[in-house]
Amino acid sequence: MNKKFVISLIGAPASGKGYIASSLVNELKETYGFKDKDIADISVGEMIRREKKARTPLGLALEANMKEGGLAPDEMINEMLLEELKNVKAKVLIMDGYPRTVGQVKEFGKLMKHFNSAVIFRDTPKELILERVKNRRICEKCGMAHDVGDGVCSCGGKLVKRKDDEVLPERLAEYEEMTKPAVMELKNHGKNFFWYEGTAEGSDIAKSFLEANKDYLQEVLA
Repeated sequence: MNKKFVISLIGAPASGKGYIASSLVNELKETYGFKDKDIADISVGEMIRREKKARTPLGLALEANMKEGGLAPDEMINEMLLEELKNVKAKVLIMDGYPRTVGQVKEFGKLMKHFNSAVIFRDTPKELILERVKNRRICEKCGMAHDVGDGVCSCGGKLVKRKDDEVLPERLAEYEEMTKPAVMELKNHGKNFFWYEGTAEGSDIAKSFLEANKDYLQEVLA
């Protein structure tokens, strides 16, 4: 068993996974003594884009499959992810957006046999998400998130609506159809599954989750 601790963050689009991730990083450093080099963010979407851009055999296979209108095959994602998790030098790996389908849950179970792991799921009602993003804007210069009432960013950049917010209803429908069943599969069979309400503060989630998994943290720091 590899001593790395893999944390999988799952939730609907715009449910605040990024804030939870940043809260986890802050808590890991401030409370548990981890350094920047000890923590890594793992994005499956970014990995797919990287493989396609590099024109690797896996990237070409992924591109061909996705051009036909399909999602990346679960076996391909699992192969790519396993290599990434093994090669990254960090001790705590925060993974965003995987697993996303019931098929990926099965592959996820095989993958996590190699590591200590846990799942954080933030259950946020669609109505709350739509309300949150209604007035959300980002700075086109530095990328910082703001409320529409802020006017301009402190860096002087213009505040604009995020492109993915414009298609949020469609993304939420896809999440309900594909990812929510996967979450239920994880909840029923996962050995280390943490369910949080959408109204829970990201910092509180990070603190309670890491406290519950402090044995894993002590193991990777040993």
